[in-house]
Amino acid sequence: MIGQDRHDENSWRPQPRFSASIISARQLRNFNGAGGIAVNFDVMKAMKPDINISGSQSELLSFWETRSASGFITQPKFSANLLTVRFITSGHIIYSHRGGDVLGSRTHATLAGFEGIKDVCASRALSSISGTIAVKTLIAANKALTGNDHAGLPSLSPVAEMTTPGMMALFCTVKLVKSQINDSMQQPDLILPMIQEIMSYQLLSAWPRLENKPLNESTPASSCRLNLAVDYIHANLSSELTLADIASIAGISVRSLQDKFRKEIGRTPIQFIIDQRLERAHHDLLSAAKATWSISDIARHWGFVHMSDFGQRYRRLFGCSPSDTRREAPFTR
Repeated sequence: MIGQDRHDENSWRPQPRFSASIISARQLRNFNGAGGIAVNFDVMKAMKPDINISGSQSELLSFWETRSASGFITQPKFSANLLTVRFITSGHIIYSHRGGDVLGSRTHATLAGFEGIKDVCASRALSSISGTIAVKTLIAANKALTGNDHAGLPSLSPVAEMTTPGMMALFCTVKLVKSQINDSMQQPDLILPMIQEIMSYQLLSAWPRLENKPLNESTPASSCRLNLAVDYIHANLSSELTLADIASIAGISVRSLQDKFRKEIGRTPIQFIIDQRLERAHHDLLSAAKATWSISDIARHWGFVHMSDFGQRYRRLFGCSPSDTRREAPFTR
């Protein structure tokens, strides 16, 4: 758990959104005193701070972007059972801890826990995107992914080369979650929880291990199990869906679920869910029963919070815009 300091809101508190632009020593002191995040910031002597940070944090998942012309040094405020994955887009960063130093750069992402870290030193002209995830969340994801109730957390390397497709996909997911959080409105985003879930599976699948042992696979699912998954999706399209829940209903692991969808349906479960929600939205746009509903009302009902994203996905699937479909509805003629 996060520890005793967790109860002091000046040390840490959940924040749906936070942002700070620090350009003076006074602002730096004030931010450390009331920033509510898990680390203290500092800069080298005689260096004027220039640090910009924005993101969102909760007990289980946090995402943020950092830009700094000055560079900085951070130290954890407390010990916490968390892991931080960091992707560097410019500059570099060095983790100093009991096991030695770990270098993060544009070519090497880093994965670090809070235990044993002395400090983290960021270079000038740093730009990075990061995510912090609770160890218990990854353990639960590993159980769902492998179908093994006794699976713990594998020993993961502190660094990973950014040359593999899996690592690039993980980077894209972290960026997507960060942007979705920034752009989200008051209406719940039904897609975001699935993106967060898939990030855990991507990390466990793509990140190199200290011991190169493959994850255990569960028994392949039958067509009957796939049908159970599809039926459950259809029955819950207007509600929040997670791959772990779908796999549990089907009696298979998340990895088996993903493989079955790719082999027998030709799409990932996420793509299938999005397409089915688009199909429902298409039906509603043509339905006289929804004639008084706006296009945005229909989109949000099926989990599409961002109208530009909804419009692009809709056009790719149906070859026309939602407004074109509404104009062609029988009740508008």
